[in-house]
Amino acid sequence: MNRRIWNKQRRIRKETETKIISLLKELNYKEIIINNTVVYTSEGKYLKLTFIRGLKSYVLEHADGYDEAEKNLFEDGDLFPLTMNEAELLCKMRDEIINL
Repeated sequence: MNRRIWNKQRRIRKETETKIISLLKELNYKEIIINNTVVYTSEGKYLKLTFIRGLKSYVLEHADGYDEAEKNLFEDGDLFPLTMNEAELLCKMRDEIINL
């Protein structure tokens, strides 16, 4: 892959990830570390943001308590591909987070 294209994709991914993290904070999720992994928590819910390189997509994994999160027993949410319009991606991700 052309290095310039790769750098552009990487920049877009980081910008999107920053906006997703801002969304989590807006929804009162706090960043914590569990087993050397960044996890976001609010009201007993635990979320882990994962990027699946092969699918070029984000997924929000969720656990229903600290014990599940500590044992890495997260369930996968929907896939959010980078090809999706950013505003739509954030809107759908917001809906998923609110409806957990």
